[in-house]
Amino acid sequence: MEVKIFTKTLKSKQGFWPSSESISDCGLEAEINLWLASQPNIEIKNITQSQSGGSWMPAKIVVTVWYQK
Repeated sequence: MEVKIFTKTLKSKQGFWPSSESISDCGLEAEINLWLASQPNIEIKNITQSQSGGSWMPAKIVVTVWYQK
């Protein structure tokens, strides 16, 4: 079994109150999809996601893909 880890730090909030701006993953989804497209012969076993920060610090997202060739 092998593992691929993707991380991104999201843009920090501009102010205290939430705005109507759409939230972006800063390209994380596109990065994961590009990697998956380049690995056609793998079998995904498990995917986990975690996030830290986000209150006063920028949020960091970690996506872990467990796979087998």
